[in-house]
Amino acid sequence: MESPNLQRGLQLFELGRFKESIPYFQNALTENAEDFDAKYFLAQCYFQLDDIDKAFTVITDLRKIYPNEAEIYFLLSQIHLHESRFKEANENVDIAIEINPDNENYFGQKAYILINTKQFESALDFANEGLRINSKNTFCLNARTTALTKLNRKDEAASSIENLLNDNPENAYSHANVGWSHLESNKPKEALKHFKEALMLDPNLDYARSGMLAAMKSKNKIYNLYLRYSFWISNKSQKNQYIFIIGLYIAYRVALKLLSASGLTIIAIPLIIAYLLFALGSWIMGPLSNMILLFDKFGKYLLDKKDKLSGQIMFGLLVSSLLFFGVYFILNNPLYALISAACLAAILPLTRAALSDNDKSEIINYIYGIAMLLIAAFGTTLGFPLGTVATAVGVLFIAYTWLGSFLIK
Repeated sequence: MESPNLQRGLQLFELGRFKESIPYFQNALTENAEDFDAKYFLAQCYFQLDDIDKAFTVITDLRKIYPNEAEIYFLLSQIHLHESRFKEANENVDIAIEINPDNENYFGQKAYILINTKQFESALDFANEGLRINSKNTFCLNARTTALTKLNRKDEAASSIENLLNDNPENAYSHANVGWSHLESNKPKEALKHFKEALMLDPNLDYARSGMLAAMKSKNKIYNLYLRYSFWISNKSQKNQYIFIIGLYIAYRVALKLLSASGLTIIAIPLIIAYLLFALGSWIMGPLSNMILLFDKFGKYLLDKKDKLSGQIMFGLLVSSLLFFGVYFILNNPLYALISAACLAAILPLTRAALSDNDKSEIINYIYGIAMLLIAAFGTTLGFPLGTVATAVGVLFIAYTWLGSFLIK
């Protein structure tokens, strides 16, 4: 006879009340420590609640008892994919497929792993393989839609989207996925419709909320260009990304030398500014768009605490920079021009600190940004020449543009 605790736990799980179902699964395990369903769904609950360590511990314990159950390896693959451990995710889903090659969800999982590793053609093949088993599977249809979008096969992607929504018009994730597909195809209006629908179906779906935020930001033409570039570069393999960025830097350096040698230094200045904006755009654009949305009567409600803080820091530093530059013009004191420049330079570390998900990198970025401001403001007070202080701030800024990627995760 099935445990009443297990039955109640499963009822709550089906309703999406994962936190409430945990005690029932735990009680079922006190009755039978090797109950597969109780242990498996307990791991699922932890995974759904983003308690990854507990989910991993429970499911690996279950694997010791039942080493030949495909569902265990499927969940392990999902956990590893969630943590961006693509090799481990791939190994586990391959085992799941080997044990049970008739489960379409395993092929959908394989497709998503390949999407994350930029192998879009192979991802499409696995999504289609899953759909051969079950042509109505939402998981595989979503994977197929994403793969086709990444491959820029617009007509097929549009057909896949139609099938996806016809089969399951009230699936929040599907609407969010379609929204992202439209956004990547530079159709922000259509994207907004689907993100709104997704949030109506599931107000807590972060995938839809972040999509809605990106779609609203893309109304700004500059951000729209940045977003299109982001999609383009993110679809390249890591190797090709590095080749493009290094090639661009070499082209920039060659152009700079040629212009300087030709006596066209005045043209080199806008080239330097353009390159810096391009190179640092991914760091600046997020906080800048968050700042703009702070003043939008609807957009501000989409920002979470980190987004709001980054926008507020951006606004505060921009205003401070303008004020100190104004004082410099009034008093003709170059110290205030330096402080103004330091406020602009500190935008990078301080806004990135606000957006960091890692406590250590958050602290490091805050210390770095505040140090730039303090050196600019009080360096001369400590007896250092203004030129030395300006050089120190400049070196810190340049160093950050090279080291910043290691200071935030």
